[in-house]
Amino acid sequence: MPLIRLETNVIINREQEIDLAGKLSELVAEELGKPVEYVMAAISSCCILLSGEPGNAALVQVMSIGGLNSAVNGSIAVALSTVLEETLGISSDRIYITFSDVSGENWAWQGRTFR
Repeated sequence: MPLIRLETNVIINREQEIDLAGKLSELVAEELGKPVEYVMAAISSCCILLSGEPGNAALVQVMSIGGLNSAVNGSIAVALSTVLEETLGISSDRIYITFSDVSGENWAWQGRTFR
């Protein structure tokens, strides 16, 4: 049920994309204490200007049914920034991360909601 969605203007090949999606899935699963089998990771290429300037940048969205809070979000932010800097060369001041705690009735899988 957790989702991590990465949008970036850094060009990566399919193999790098799959490897990064795996790293992001494991990171979110570990930080939220949820099985990696329930995590979806999506990576999209897009145009990004940050502060009106081009350059390597990323927008990351983390969504989950429960598990998100101030401490967890802070830990995820540090870990994500580190991974994106190491793998894609994106400086932490060029990464925005949003967190959304979604109620079970607003999330569906296998044709039914979680509540």
